[in-house]
Amino acid sequence: MFTFTRIISVILLLGLGSIAMVGVAETLTLEQAEQFAVERDAVLSMRRAQSQAFLDKSVAANTLPDPKLKLGLINFPTDTFKRDQEPMTQVRVGIQQMIPRGNSLEIKSKSMRASSEQTDAAAINREKMLIMQVRKEYFELVYWLRAEKIVLENKNLFKQLVRITQSQYAAGIQNQQDVIRSDLELDMLDDRLDAIRTKQQQIRARLVKLIGPQAIDASVDLVVPELASVNFHSLDLKNHPKIKIDDAIVNNRQYGIDLAKESYKPAWMFELGYGFRDGTNPGGSERADFASAMVSFDIPLFTKDKQDRLVAANRQMYQASMDAREENLRQLQSDFKQTKVNWDLLQERLQRYQKTIIPQSRENAKAALYAYQSRRGDFTSLMRARITELETNLKHMRLKINYKQAQAKLLYLAGEAK
Repeated sequence: MFTFTRIISVILLLGLGSIAMVGVAETLTLEQAEQFAVERDAVLSMRRAQSQAFLDKSVAANTLPDPKLKLGLINFPTDTFKRDQEPMTQVRVGIQQMIPRGNSLEIKSKSMRASSEQTDAAAINREKMLIMQVRKEYFELVYWLRAEKIVLENKNLFKQLVRITQSQYAAGIQNQQDVIRSDLELDMLDDRLDAIRTKQQQIRARLVKLIGPQAIDASVDLVVPELASVNFHSLDLKNHPKIKIDDAIVNNRQYGIDLAKESYKPAWMFELGYGFRDGTNPGGSERADFASAMVSFDIPLFTKDKQDRLVAANRQMYQASMDAREENLRQLQSDFKQTKVNWDLLQERLQRYQKTIIPQSRENAKAALYAYQSRRGDFTSLMRARITELETNLKHMRLKINYKQAQAKLLYLAGEAK
């Protein structure tokens, strides 16, 4: 049997559960941020639409031009406007079909498909670049949130130092300068917190541009997210989307050469016509209708200043696209090597901090505090030790974030999605 108390308890539990679910929903994970960025990016959507448009155009480009229907009156007398007056007067119906030069339709279709491949590769590159940018900004936000936490923890320690200094000054053990110095350091930490929170807002503003307004108030887990490992063994930068864009451009330039060569071939025009005649011949018989068939075509005789120049120009554009592809590949290889060197050095520095520098700075701060409390050390040494520990912890966190940001860039340069 449900009592009033049990009903209230159930309502409270449901309410607390809803609050917990809202809290979970408001937490922005790195995966969610990446998804939001990809879903809302207008440039990415534009590239995909362009790619599909070129595919549709490639089908249309490989189709013969529409035939033309011709209707007309021929040799129509203007004195009487009678169709049976003159024997050459006709009501003419004709159909005309153009046949383009050589394989130009197929080549144009291939060119459109190459343009589709180019825009598709540009869309893939845009998506990977977006993910890299989101990761960098997300990691940067984690750093400044962690920095705030580190400074707040040290602020509590400095408050304890202020109390110790004040009590020792009241007992006549320490001088007034130590009290002023402790208050000054505490105020400087408050100023540092303000600067850190300003940085947080700036990064959130940049994230808003990438993923939307949910970046303003969403909470972020302070644990640095893990990324996939870079596959160095099967790395081939020639398969990077940026190089795929250049590959498509090179192919398109080759099709430009092929199309220019087709200009040496004639374009054909076929026409069939039928003329209806009224009236009779002098012998009394009905006038016969006229049927006609015509073929016209180009005669490429003067090719020196037209076709030859066109082929030469397209060959130069093809070579330029090859050179641009080679330059972009070299730049990509250089960026990857530099980022890899930086990533390796950051890993070494991180290990050094974790093994020696962090433990030593912590022990140094403890020793300085013990010496100060036992009147074997001065206040300046104590503050220097505490500040060194704070800076060391912040530097350690900065190295972690830089390492992850370098890894995010390596994943992009390697052309890996995750």
